[in-house]
Amino acid sequence: MSYARTPLAGMRVRKDASDVALEQFHVQLCSDIMQLTDHDGQELPGFLDKRMHPGDDWEGRLKQALATCRVFVPIYNSRYFRREWCGKEWDAFARRQQLRTRPYTGNAIIPVLWVGEQHLTLPTVAAKVQYAHPDLGKDYLQSGLYGLKQAGRHAKYRSSVWALAQMIVKVAQQTSLEPCDVELFSDLRNVFEGE
Repeated sequence: MSYARTPLAGMRVRKDASDVALEQFHVQLCSDIMQLTDHDGQELPGFLDKRMHPGDDWEGRLKQALATCRVFVPIYNSRYFRREWCGKEWDAFARRQQLRTRPYTGNAIIPVLWVGEQHLTLPTVAAKVQYAHPDLGKDYLQSGLYGLKQAGRHAKYRSSVWALAQMIVKVAQQTSLEPCDVELFSDLRNVFEGE
């Protein structure tokens, strides 16, 4: 999962509501994926860097996750396309997809609208990736997952998370993206820059 952190205002100790919602979404999505697969559960089926411990090699762990994940899930909000590392993560996964050796039936990037599409200006590279899907519905497009959750539309939120989990599992099975060497990521660039 690739996302932009919500900046802390001053020295607040309390987490921002959107960060809490993101962690809850990650847990629910992983739980749904576990129900749809035979994943062994020794580790969560999805990577979120908020789960790293103090002293961990953040960049190394992130690159390792990008080198081995089967699906790239960017969390779209306006901040996402302004963060250097988000653009570098996209570049890493795009490079990996270009190296594919097995028959390939599609793109393994599944964007998630965190806010409604009207709040987004997509850079060219992101505009090429479909984010709308009939199973997600117009409420998802108008509000995004965070908007649905904040508005108390829990049934719409849950059905959207379930639909996303199904898409992620289907894409992972269809694309069968193989891991790569992290050396492929030695000179990552921000693919959102200059747009």
